[in-house]
Amino acid sequence: MTSMTMTFVVSTSTPLYSTSWAPKTLAQYVGTCIFLIALSILFRFLLAWKHVLSHSWANRAGSSRIVVATSLPDEKTGSVVSGAPVVLRQEGWGGRPWRFSTDLPRAGMTVLVSGVGYLMMLAVMTMNVGYFMSVLAGIFVGELIWGRFINGAEH
Repeated sequence: MTSMTMTFVVSTSTPLYSTSWAPKTLAQYVGTCIFLIALSILFRFLLAWKHVLSHSWANRAGSSRIVVATSLPDEKTGSVVSGAPVVLRQEGWGGRPWRFSTDLPRAGMTVLVSGVGYLMMLAVMTMNVGYFMSVLAGIFVGELIWGRFINGAEH
């Protein structure tokens, strides 16, 4: 068993994710770094997409309402007279009801974003300077491209 180093290394043959993915040439190392940049850009895109979808789902849920038609008996004639419809809305923070069309995609997006984030974390944990800088560069570029779509706690 190999011990994990606690200092940054500048090796161009550091394995990424498995011993099968160990660059043997400089070109393979550069390709691995480009992959990490692309993965980090994808991560920022997924965060932005998740935020846009969440906003869309919240707007759809906020615009939904229950309309109840009311009818009252007329006191003079005894016939039923329709009254104005009553619109019911949920007030305050009570959560939203579970919806297959919203909650299943939200859970899938969360798993996807977490998985890509953990892959980036594992790359940084190799303590390879090139891998670390590639992840940072990808996050920087991804933020430049997609950052305006992300706000709040996810940013």
